Amino acid sequence: MNLFAKLNTSVRALAVVAASLLAAPVAAQIPQLSGDGWHTWSIEAVESAPEMCCYSWKRGRANSLGCDLDSSRGGFSTSSEAVGGDVQLFVRIEDGDVADIRTLSASCPVTTASPINDLGQLASPDSVAWLANVVESDDDLMSEGIMAISVHRGDQAKDWLVDKAQSADDNDIREDAIFWMAQVRVEDSSRELKRFIYDDTDPDIREHAAFSYSQSNADDIADVLIRQGERDDDPDVRSQAWFWLAQSESPESENAIGNAVREDKDEDVREEAVFALSQLPDDRAVQALAGILEDNNLDLEVREQALFWLAQTDTDEAFEYIDNILSEN
Repeated sequence: MNLFAKLNTSVRALAVVAASLLAAPVAAQIPQLSGDGWHTWSIEAVESAPEMCCYSWKRGRANSLGCDLDSSRGGFSTSSEAVGGDVQLFVRIEDGDVADIRTLSASCPVTTASPINDLGQLASPDSVAWLANVVESDDDLMSEGIMAISVHRGDQAKDWLVDKAQSADDNDIREDAIFWMAQVRVEDSSRELKRFIYDDTDPDIREHAAFSYSQSNADDIADVLIRQGERDDDPDVRSQAWFWLAQSESPESENAIGNAVREDKDEDVREEAVFALSQLPDDRAVQALAGILEDNNLDLEVREQALFWLAQTDTDEAFEYIDNILSEN
């Protein structure tokens, strides 16, 4: 065999080996979780990950911080402040199968009656691959798994979430993925989230994506909601956009929602926009609704809605305004 033939044969052999390596599945480098009970490991969290822990609530206040893994009492909650750092994952094995997944900040105190098998810190790609394999084979763990995967640093976690948000057959799964993208990693998922808000063919997904974005730490929430409220083809989606804009307390709310009251072509949207104005902080709600009530260019039905919601604000300013109207007439 001449030199050229030998080189050609070697190149073909290397190509076959490379193709086989690329086609082979990547195994998650996580030790076997043998034995029933709780197992835990830490991962490096995305920088925008919030604090995640459990609180016991009394009279609307959080009284204590810490999670009892053996109890369902107390309320799990996330903060609005990004803390990043490490996140601790807890997995409970029961009869050899994964029965529960918990995602908590490393600083969150944890108690349980049984020993916890601590695997130390694991690489984010390995942890994501293991979790994805588990939750994709058990729909009952999908919601917990989506939250757990969302906090992992790196593109692998984001890509998995985007895939579920785009392609899952079940809208509940799509909505969970969108929600946690917005809550945990809105900075690196903003482009994808806006695509769901503006362009998804399913109005329920567009509406849910806007809600999720409105609950995030993004700095352009008002702009996004105003664009959806002005341009979306579905009246229900537009109505909800105005509601969440009012809830955001953005200074642009009164003007944008007021324009919808005056200009939207759908009667239901106009009425829902009036209701949205009532969701503004009390003093702002009174002024905005009074402005609608005093606008003689608006339909009587819209102005009556404004009067109704003005009374529902149950504030001294509203009752004083209504008294003045009655006394003038």
